[in-house]
Amino acid sequence: MCKGPDGKKVVDMKYNWLILFALMVISLVVASGCAGNSDNSSSPEGSEEETPAGNDSSEVTEIVDDGDHHGVRMEYYGVMKPSEIELEIGDTIAWRNYKPQGTYVLVSEDNLFGKQEISSKDVYVYTFKEKGTYTFGVEDVPEMTLKVTVK
Repeated sequence: MCKGPDGKKVVDMKYNWLILFALMVISLVVASGCAGNSDNSSSPEGSEEETPAGNDSSEVTEIVDDGDHHGVRMEYYGVMKPSEIELEIGDTIAWRNYKPQGTYVLVSEDNLFGKQEISSKDVYVYTFKEKGTYTFGVEDVPEMTLKVTVK
């Protein structure tokens, strides 16, 4: 500490800068912790970590079954990839919205489940328990369809 011309104590400027720097670092750490990571690009597509159990009423986010897992991309230009797929009983499909922003409403034309709103980057998962041929579409986008054959 130094004394100013009026005799009062004055804090050195280097301490002011040090305090300012420390406050900025703390602010950045807090802000980065609150931001989160909405795009889980480090894990493979359709992985169990990013696919909550859509047709299970429990809070479990892990798929627990004996079947295979298949990913379906809901694209921005009104496309569902693949548009046809063959499965076995017990297999699971995870629909993921790849539209940069906005929501798709997934519809089971065979009433396997109610309408599912899938926001950008979100996933809806369904496990097939019976043989048959099923059709899925997107509300207000008639060209977005998926035909599923379960053997």
